[in-house]
Formats: sequence, structure tokens, C-alpha cells
Amino acid sequence: PTSTGRHVSLIKASPEDVAKELREQAEKLREQVAAFQQEKDDVVEAERQQEQDIRQEKQAVRNRYSAEVPIFKGDGSTVVEQIDFPPRFPNDTSRIKVIEAPLPLGMILGESEDMPGLTIVDEVAGDSNAALAGVKIGDIVRACTACRAMMKAPTWQILAGGIGRPETSRFMYNIDGRPFEEVMEAVGSNRMDPQARPVVLVIERRD
Repeated sequence: PTSTGRHVSLIKASPEDVAKELREQAEKLREQVAAFQQEKDDVVEAERQQEQDIRQEKQAVRNRYSAEVPIFKGDGSTVVEQIDFPPRFPNDTSRIKVIEAPLPLGMILGESEDMPGLTIVDEVAGDSNAALAGVKIGDIVRACTACRAMMKAPTWQILAGGIGRPETSRFMYNIDGRPFEEVMEAVGSNRMDPQARPVVLVIERRD
């Protein structure tokens, strides 16, 4: 009955009134379509923003717990790579830092009593190279450069039965979980570097 009455009213209405009502209906339809599209756009934008926030949060965590360190290749070249170091302090209360200091470092390392398998800085001399470079008491030493001597000989000498000559190679040594005596040897081995380069230390420090 309602639709019939409306149909009758449209028939009785003047052409101007009919055109006006059709324009109003079309405007309402456009508004509904625009509102629907806006709602859809808002959902897409919210999802995009959420994904961006997640990416930024992950990148912030990685920046906090990673470091650019020199990686020494077998051919003698060096490349800088970003290496991740899982945090040892809980609840995002620390960050990874790279420190370079020449020998002698002037610091004393020790085994952590609270975190077995980790090496920490127990003492730093006030005017030492380590102090000047920024090392602090309580830092966890996560990695450092180390050197080792290897026998290298030309192919002709190997074929002739020669033993070759010693050559020193430098590499990044991962300290986590290593025996303390081995850690001390690795740090001290930097004295073997024929180029006398600074020791590279990767440390984790509480904020």
C-alpha cells in the first residue's frame, strides 16, 4: 500500500517535483556510495599503518640489537655486514655498540656471575685506551677481533714437500658461551696483527 501510494503521488506530482525528488534520491545514493568508499579507504589505511608500525618496530629492535662489524674474507678483503646479537639483558633494557680501541686496552674482563657463559668488563683504567674509546664497567663483551697464525705455502712448495710460511689472519670471534680462558686468548691475540689495527669490540650495554 505504501509503495502504491507513493507511485500515485509521483503520478499526480508535477514534472518539476518528480525531477527534484529524483535528484534528491540520486544525491542520497551518491552520499551512501561515498560513505561506503570512505569507510573502505579508512580500513585499508588503518591496515597499511599497522603494517608500517610493525615493520618500524621490528627495525627498531634490530637496530638496537645489531651492529655493523668488519667481516674478514679468506682472500684478505674486508666487508662490513650488519650482524644480529640476541639480547642477554631482559626486557629491552640494553643495546649493542661497536667500539674500537688500540692495544693495550687497559681493562679487566671477568666471567659473569649472574649470566653464566658471558664475559663482562670488571674494571676499566681511567686513562686507558678502553676508557677513551667508551668501554664501561658492566658491559657484556659479545664479540671481538682475534688473530691466528696459519701456514701458507705456494703450490710449488707444497709439491716439493715444504711446510710453508706463517701468515696471520684476522677474524671476528664470537665470545658468547666460550670458555673464559679462550676469550682472554682471543682478545690478546690482537697483538699478533702485523698491521697493529685497533681491537674491534662488540659490547652490550644496559641503558
